[in-house]
Amino acid sequence: MKSKKLIAFLLILTLGVSQFNVALADKKSDAESKKKAAQEELKTQQNEIDYIEQEQQQLKEEIDALDAELVNVIVELSTLEEELAIKHDELAQTKEELKQAKQDEKDQYEAMKLRIRFMYEKGDSTMLTRILESKSIADLLNRVEYVNQMYDYDRNLLTEYENVKKQVAKLQKQQKAEVAALEDKQQEYQVAEANYRTTIDQKQGEVENFDQKLAAAQTLAAKYQDTINTQNVIIAKENKRIEEERKEKERLEKERQERERQERERWQQEQEEQQRAMANNNLASSGEDESSGSSSGGDESSTGGSEGDESSTGSSGGDESGGESSGGDESGGESSGGDESGGESSGGDESGGESSGGDESGGGQDPGYSTGVSGSELVQYALSFVGNPYVWGGKDPNTGADCSGFTSYVYAHFGINIPSYSYAQRSVGQQVSYANAQPGDLICYAGHVAIYMGNGQIVHAKGTAYGIVAYDNATYREIITVRRLL
Repeated sequence: MKSKKLIAFLLILTLGVSQFNVALADKKSDAESKKKAAQEELKTQQNEIDYIEQEQQQLKEEIDALDAELVNVIVELSTLEEELAIKHDELAQTKEELKQAKQDEKDQYEAMKLRIRFMYEKGDSTMLTRILESKSIADLLNRVEYVNQMYDYDRNLLTEYENVKKQVAKLQKQQKAEVAALEDKQQEYQVAEANYRTTIDQKQGEVENFDQKLAAAQTLAAKYQDTINTQNVIIAKENKRIEEERKEKERLEKERQERERQERERWQQEQEEQQRAMANNNLASSGEDESSGSSSGGDESSTGGSEGDESSTGSSGGDESGGESSGGDESGGESSGGDESGGESSGGDESGGESSGGDESGGGQDPGYSTGVSGSELVQYALSFVGNPYVWGGKDPNTGADCSGFTSYVYAHFGINIPSYSYAQRSVGQQVSYANAQPGDLICYAGHVAIYMGNGQIVHAKGTAYGIVAYDNATYREIITVRRLL
């Protein structure tokens, strides 16, 4: 009866624990689902960030090219303005020279008119008188030549002034044309400069817009990373809780088996005591019958008959004893129950098998192992830092560490000292193929290191934007080598 109650209690307990485990398993499954969704969203945002950064880079290159062209335009415009200023000065000088030439022409013309008028007003008699008053032929010729020279002088001087005036006028026209051309060119450069500045302002506006988009994408990426980190913490806690529950379940199972074993031993002791008591009672009853037979006396024959009866009675007693022996067989049936206990003991062996499985899950204790450190314990210790920040050059994951500082700190906690540089860590321990990687092994990438968790996952100080994270795919980048330090 007690055994049935105990079995019923254990069934109810097992059923309750199963339901509780289902609920907890749902919690872990929900965390893994949220983590997967967040990882997909994070990947989308990272692709968006890459696209925005590419667009930003292209815009910056376009702006740099436009800036270079604008500088050239500004230089050309500055040179043009200097040339235009010189041309304006030359044009002003030419205007003054033209004005002076016109004035000189006018003055010469007025002087010539005055001389001509004087000559005509005095008449030809005056010229003739002067010629006749000549003292000699030479003097006469000189006087005539003088008159001709004066006339030619006036004519040549007037012609010269006219030519100068024409040349200055032509130069002025040419300079005006050059100034007009320079002014047109200046206007073109000014328009080009305005266009360049407008385009550059537009491009810079696009860059600022991309800056805003990039900031928004980075914010979302950080949010999704936080979600992943949070779910990683939940998953890590659930894994730890599951492991603790497994150990607690094993402990309870052992206690249950121990209680059943004790119950069976007590029951067997009670059965043995009952059998001994029954045997003693039978022996006492048989002795009383014999005493009673010998005291009845009388006819020896009848006594013999009586003894025959007693013998018969003894036989009957023997039969009763045989009945008790049958009871002993019933005890033997309980001994069969003892065999059932032996079956439970076999269950104990099965538990021992589970213990062996535990050794196997602990890494199989590969012959290459040289320490007694458990890879699972090392991974659990590393997981305790998940969520802490990444600090370049940092050596303590409590306050912030980089990838190699994180791994060297975790191994040092278990008495394994390695360099705190990722490149140097490639040569520590023994090399292992990725196919044979076990929890606690060191995964080395180009410029990065991580601790292998098992099931194709790693825990590592990923970067400034992520911090210390876990459950990333171990092959998310090319693996250079796997090292075994345990």
